[in-house]
Amino acid sequence: MPINHKILISVPDLSGIGGVTSFWNALFKSFKNYNDINFKILEIGGHGKNILGPIMDQWRFHKACTPEIDSALINPSLLNKSFFRDGLFAKQLSYKQIPFIVFFHGWDLDFEKVVEKRYINFFLNSFGQAKTIFALSQDFKDKMIEWGYQGEIIVETTMVDDSLISNFSFEKREEVISTKKTIKILFLARIVRTKGVFRTIEAFKKLTKKIDNIELIIAGEGEDFDEVKKVSSDTKNIRVIGNVQGQAKIDIFEECDIYCFPTNYGEGLPISVLEAMLFGMAVITTHDGGLKYFFQDEKMGYRVNPTDINELTEKLKTLVLNREKIMQFGEFNFNYAQEHLTNTTAAKRLYPYLKRENNNVYK
Repeated sequence: MPINHKILISVPDLSGIGGVTSFWNALFKSFKNYNDINFKILEIGGHGKNILGPIMDQWRFHKACTPEIDSALINPSLLNKSFFRDGLFAKQLSYKQIPFIVFFHGWDLDFEKVVEKRYINFFLNSFGQAKTIFALSQDFKDKMIEWGYQGEIIVETTMVDDSLISNFSFEKREEVISTKKTIKILFLARIVRTKGVFRTIEAFKKLTKKIDNIELIIAGEGEDFDEVKKVSSDTKNIRVIGNVQGQAKIDIFEECDIYCFPTNYGEGLPISVLEAMLFGMAVITTHDGGLKYFFQDEKMGYRVNPTDINELTEKLKTLVLNREKIMQFGEFNFNYAQEHLTNTTAAKRLYPYLKRENNNVYK
């Protein structure tokens, strides 16, 4: 019988929204097929303004580090709150001599500068004690090496749940695009300014002065949602629909043709981009974070400067007026996503780093 390896893993609220939540919800499905590893899941964060929340997280993590735990995996972002909270998790694991892996998801370039000035030693004495770190960009890997990390760094992608397309047909998408009257552009992400939602609206409004039969759909929720509704209210072919989950999310991906995400947020590798690819959509995005090395310009769609509204407008115009190009990018993305970006393929890549037999990945 296979040896059952018990892994403590810290994750956000799995009933919530967000990239890390989506990532692990999908991966846990695939890891059910591996009967020699067993996850002990610890959901953390979500304390709102409760000042005792961070202390509660550390205490709960301490209590979860029981003798039955063989190893651990923590999922930080290089952001102020997560950096210190998860860094203290790493210190606990190191103190208790529990081998662990780190998977960095988000990476804020402004906070990177803060770390460089003040907290490199904290990084090395916490996350730096992991034998293996996963990062979502070659730039992030290079930076950690520059800081003095001497372990193994794997550049990985995020991934999407392949069950989303269980009833999806790319051939049907092609047929619909070739005959439909209105080309639909989708922005689906957390509604915050740095994700590019206002740039998308501005570019779309410029486009509508020249082109009819286009629509912009904005899906998501966040701190700037009310402002988005306000600035969109004077344009009849902008539809702001709020958060979508489950079948509603599948429906909106199937309905739309172009995914527009001109972010400069400090992304890892946005799951929304990968989801759009899985649904065979053409994508317009930026060089931000992990997209810099992952996104293939003029194969997956177009990469734009996030601050250049004119460039964004022109790239949208190019696609809106060329349905063959939409389908060309969409077909490439659909095939690429199935081969590289699903939870099934990601689980196969991560499995050797989690199982007991591969002891050399641990400290």
